[in-house]
Amino acid sequence: MLIINGTAELMRDNSELIAGTRHEFNMFSKEMPFEKQLTKIEEYLVTRGWDNIEVLSNGIVSDVEGITHSVLQQAYDKAKAEGFAVTINNQALN
Repeated sequence: MLIINGTAELMRDNSELIAGTRHEFNMFSKEMPFEKQLTKIEEYLVTRGWDNIEVLSNGIVSDVEGITHSVLQQAYDKAKAEGFAVTINNQALN
């Protein structure tokens, strides 16, 4: 499973976050390698209201046992079933 870490800007207000704020994200992708997933990753985030995406790091997670945070475990399981999953840190960077 591919794991991607980065930041993105929210393009429209939602019930919890304000448009124009930048947030950290973690994303899981069932498909690899990273370079071949860039367009799909961007499309996935943009359709959810995020843009100006900056990928800071990426790597491979071999199984869910290496993940200790429950939200990330849930995202891993969702990506395993659906192909992609993203978690957003609710605390804005700016």
